[in-house]
Amino acid sequence: MTPASPPTRTAVRIALGLTAALLFTVVILTAALSDLRGYDFITFYTGGLIVRQGNASRLYDLDEQARIERQVLNRGDLLMYLHPPFEAYWFAPLARLSYVRAYVLWGAVNVLIWLLFQDVFRRYAPIPKHPFHYFLLCSLFFPLWVALMRGQTSVLLLLLFSLTFICLKRRQDYWAGIFLGLGLFKFAIVLPFALICLLRGKWKLMAGFAITACSLGLLSVVAVGPGAVRSYVNLLIQSIRDPANPLYGDNFNVWGMPTIGGFFATLLNCRLPTVSVSMMASAVSLCLVLFAAWRWRREDRRPGEDSSDPMFGAALAVSVVTAPHLYLHDLTLMLMAVLLVIGSSHWPENWRERKVLTAAMLILYTAPLYLLLLQWKAMYLIALVLVAFALAAIDLARKAASPTTSTS
Repeated sequence: MTPASPPTRTAVRIALGLTAALLFTVVILTAALSDLRGYDFITFYTGGLIVRQGNASRLYDLDEQARIERQVLNRGDLLMYLHPPFEAYWFAPLARLSYVRAYVLWGAVNVLIWLLFQDVFRRYAPIPKHPFHYFLLCSLFFPLWVALMRGQTSVLLLLLFSLTFICLKRRQDYWAGIFLGLGLFKFAIVLPFALICLLRGKWKLMAGFAITACSLGLLSVVAVGPGAVRSYVNLLIQSIRDPANPLYGDNFNVWGMPTIGGFFATLLNCRLPTVSVSMMASAVSLCLVLFAAWRWRREDRRPGEDSSDPMFGAALAVSVVTAPHLYLHDLTLMLMAVLLVIGSSHWPENWRERKVLTAAMLILYTAPLYLLLLQWKAMYLIALVLVAFALAAIDLARKAASPTTSTS
């Protein structure tokens, strides 16, 4: 039997087009059949509308946010806008449209970003070899669909992390820092990764990151004014100290966070003081970040680059699970970690790590499990899966860099 011939470029383009059509169809059906007022996109639209109306200085005034959501979107409970000031300016042009049309347009943008990620990252994910299998592996990742339907920005962050990785592979560390810095609209995830890079001594990357961070900070101050920036910082601190405050509505459900913080908060808040729980979660998160940075720094000193891919995936998993604020849609980033791990040259050889990583991947790909965990208010349990994935990927990277790797 002769092996099947590889698909032509035209066939690949048709497959990508069909994937785009499927994803956009989901966006259209969601807009037509669902109550979009309960989706995350409402916060981006509210922030953009406040800016467009010339009230940027009141961007973090909860009364103003509630007025917009009540008057324009007929929503009673506040879904708070708690994103960096510069992000509101990205959505101000969309706020010129009606809410539903803005949602559909943003969905189309997300689909294009998703296809761009698949195309850009393909050469760095050699497994599976068949392009159609690769597209299928990408498109079946459930958190992607959640991010797409809820109108989130997680897909954009996935693209920026992929560009960061590509620049590092090309030894363009400065540009890697630029792209990483552009992801600061979700700083809760980006900062742990930046800390790992800092501890590795990636100074050029940190220079690019610092320049982008300072530019975005200056843009925020100029755009909304120093008073609004102070209001943002104060609101951020208050929400961290008292996430159960009814003033914040449904913005903080610790059981829905697949992070170390969500895990400890859900299990121990009724048994220990909140401060003790937060300190415990912070200590464990810091230890995991330090361990990932230490191991990656050790791998940096070994000859060759066989360990760079799984270590990047491990660091990404660590950044996700140690983030202080993160929900299901942000697990979209784990797709990149999965692709990097299974694309490792030593993936087929290390049976013990493969068992752990394969089990973690199966869980991350199982859509019904997510639905059950949401129903049971137990999404925090995914944190254990992410920690297991990160530790197994770190061990895989160690063996990948080892000059003698045992096989079984």
